[in-house]
Amino acid sequence: MEFLRIENFKCFYSIDIQLNGITVFAGSNGNGKSTAIQALLFLRRTIEHCAQWVEGKYSYLKSNELNVELNGAYCLALGNSCYIIPVNSNNNDSLSIGIVYGDKRFLVEYEAQEDQLWLTPKNITNELGEIESAIFLQEFYYLNAERLGPRIAQSIKFFDYPNAGFQGEYVAQLIAEQNYRFEVDERRRHPNKISPRLEQQVNAWLDDLMPGVSIAASSDTNIHSAQIMVENYFTKGDPTVATNIGFGISYVLPIIVTGLIAKEGSFMVVENPEAHLHPSAQSKIGRFLAKVAASGVRVIIETHSDHVLNGLQISAATGEINPDLITVNFFTQQEKKNETTSTEFPEGESETEPSPVQGEELIKQPDVKKITVNKKGELSHWPKGFFDQSQIDFAHLFKIRKG
Repeated sequence: MEFLRIENFKCFYSIDIQLNGITVFAGSNGNGKSTAIQALLFLRRTIEHCAQWVEGKYSYLKSNELNVELNGAYCLALGNSCYIIPVNSNNNDSLSIGIVYGDKRFLVEYEAQEDQLWLTPKNITNELGEIESAIFLQEFYYLNAERLGPRIAQSIKFFDYPNAGFQGEYVAQLIAEQNYRFEVDERRRHPNKISPRLEQQVNAWLDDLMPGVSIAASSDTNIHSAQIMVENYFTKGDPTVATNIGFGISYVLPIIVTGLIAKEGSFMVVENPEAHLHPSAQSKIGRFLAKVAASGVRVIIETHSDHVLNGLQISAATGEINPDLITVNFFTQQEKKNETTSTEFPEGESETEPSPVQGEELIKQPDVKKITVNKKGELSHWPKGFFDQSQIDFAHLFKIRKG
């Protein structure tokens, strides 16, 4: 099994978070889901900036002490180094992020000087050897929760490898340029569409989520722009610009396109795939992402949608994905003793009568509970606070109606 290790980063003191074929980050706001993704993104940015390029992938064996910026890349906005170290930490000047496989680990230890806009990798531990980790591939796909809304046109850019951008800002160019160059993996093609062409597969999946909706993409290097035109039941064969149709298409299109073009073995990280989607489409995007993961892409989802989870459960029950590839990480809170607090007692005072200024302090820390899915699509357990608000609301309504 693979784990993301985080030590002394924001709300995390020390934690290992399991990563699987498709990994779901779920839980209430403010419990560490986004922080875990930020840690992974910052580790990835460190590799891109500091590692060597060897035989078609990154190799990171020792520190060259280049600074890694805290803001900008991968939409990160971490502020300065003062915001990175946990408030009650014993260690105020260093932190670590890495990937762990069993007893093998790749770990980057950073120096965090006060009020700096960067962190400096100081020590690199790389014991992975022949283990092929997705973190070192050139291809790494990330879609931010705040994706680009409808636009009449999008700018175009040079790609190191085809991708939709962190906010879907290059999705029009990606579809237009790759339509005849790229053949969609047979395992990811829509069951009702044989053609491997990218645009046809995009439209097949789009119609599945939003019946009657299709798109056409164009790109022009002379005017340095690309465009998406949209059709639905109401345009009657006369495509319109994206701004005349709702946000749902613009938000889900980068997910579909990225899922279809992502390299096998690579990471695909998607925040809030359910944004601006009807519940039925949320369930279907969950099934789509399960299909992508079943083809070998390492999918990570951060979601607040029980419908997305339902889609994954259905995929497991129908055999579209091996349930062993699904891990749900439920982020919650627990109280722990603050290790920085003294537990010694002044002379003459007993342990049962502590000094008012001494003793143990309980502090809130994030806790991650692993939930698995079986072949029937059933969850291994259902912790309190885990997608249970509908039942809570129904029970509340029942009490109100009874008077």
